[in-house]
Amino acid sequence: MAALNYAGEYIINECKIASTSGVIVDVTDLVSTINIFENIFKTSITGDIALVDTKNLLSTLPIIGQEKLILKLSTPQHPEPLYDRTTTIDFTEHPLYIYKVDNKVKVNESTDAYTLSFTTAEAIRSNRIRVSQAFDGEPAVDIVQKIIRDEDLLNSKKEYYYEETANNYKFVSPNMRPLDFVNSITKRCLSSEYNFAPTFLFYETCKGFFFRSIDSMMDRKNVRTVFMQEPPNLGDTNPQRHLQNLISYAPTSSTNVMSNMRKGMYGSNLLMIDLVNKTVENFTYDYFESFEEGEKQDVHADKHAAYATQRAPLASQSKDDFGNFLSDYRESTLYMQAVDRNQPGGLLSVRHTGQYDYTGTDSWLQRRKGRFAAMEAALTMNLEAHGQTSLSAGDLIGLNLRSENSMVATGQGDPYLSGRYLITKMRHKFTKGDGQPKHTCHMEVIRDTVKEPYPVNGVAVFDGGIPIDEKIPTGEEDPNISLY
Repeated sequence: MAALNYAGEYIINECKIASTSGVIVDVTDLVSTINIFENIFKTSITGDIALVDTKNLLSTLPIIGQEKLILKLSTPQHPEPLYDRTTTIDFTEHPLYIYKVDNKVKVNESTDAYTLSFTTAEAIRSNRIRVSQAFDGEPAVDIVQKIIRDEDLLNSKKEYYYEETANNYKFVSPNMRPLDFVNSITKRCLSSEYNFAPTFLFYETCKGFFFRSIDSMMDRKNVRTVFMQEPPNLGDTNPQRHLQNLISYAPTSSTNVMSNMRKGMYGSNLLMIDLVNKTVENFTYDYFESFEEGEKQDVHADKHAAYATQRAPLASQSKDDFGNFLSDYRESTLYMQAVDRNQPGGLLSVRHTGQYDYTGTDSWLQRRKGRFAAMEAALTMNLEAHGQTSLSAGDLIGLNLRSENSMVATGQGDPYLSGRYLITKMRHKFTKGDGQPKHTCHMEVIRDTVKEPYPVNGVAVFDGGIPIDEKIPTGEEDPNISLY
């Protein structure tokens, strides 16, 4: 395969539509645009392909939304590596399923333009069947893997990358769609590698299925690639270096401390109420403890960065006028769970009976809610970069952005925006504009920490004033008000 000629170059190795009539048609020359969407909070990838049809395939094939799309796209590389599904977008062995025909436009007498929406076979099958049975064992291998591989369920042959949990659970699927059921059990899974972190997600990318925790995504010593904000250099013709240049970026996050408090980001209380034994247990969550060494420490984006400290939360640990931290107001988010178990010893005995692990909300609810609230409040960027088929949602990347502050030495990155980011959403966009194939990656990326801890000296101004309490008399007259 030839070397990369320019940043964003791509090759359509294969693009065919397999119709319900049994005919397979090569539509490579008809392609106008291809979009592929990945999201770590979604169980399946989706996408669309825009065709400029000069062959009247809608009628002659025909295309009715029940076809398969055989697709392979790659970024030229030299020397030629092993081109597999880790470096390419390859749906030749696992075709995509077309489910919608949309946006049809008559260009001229012999040409139609339209868009075909597609998703994966597993998403289609998950919408056709339901699961009503019991599963037990370690979730990653004994439950999720079984659902993915079972011929009567998703029957998938795709790659499955998983992180083992610390649990031995029994779950019953109450007539649910397979992917919905898998998604429902992720919240109760605790990581065996990362301090029992309850941050598991199940998602799909072009590389396969992933069942893993947020902590494992953050735990990368080397980022996938580093994107840089570089000034144009007309003398530099190295396309590999241009591949790392950002086309555009825009910070999109905003700080809302009140909303974060209501979501349980900083702290929360959970009351577990045993209605039979009339006992109550109280469980607390403290956001700042997730940055401390110990059993409650989470893995954050900067864990392995050269400049890093794990001790850099997204809020200051300064005290307010009452001498409290943000995390001290745990009543700002209150959870209550009733446990109606007629067991001697109450809640304690419920946790330690039977061959299966305890799945109660006190083992996962507050920490999971707090962690995902922190991700929503994290520094978020929208990036546009030259495309690379090896990039996927769930990858960790680096950003080196120029500082706009004249006080920062030349050549140093922006101390606030530069750093390591997690790709949460990815859109691969392939176009044929001006006769030149162009691949761009549009990404939403987040970092759940800052380079340097925020100041902790506290706000210099305190609340003051003299309280005035005065009852308003009835029939009050004000001489300055005109009578009417």
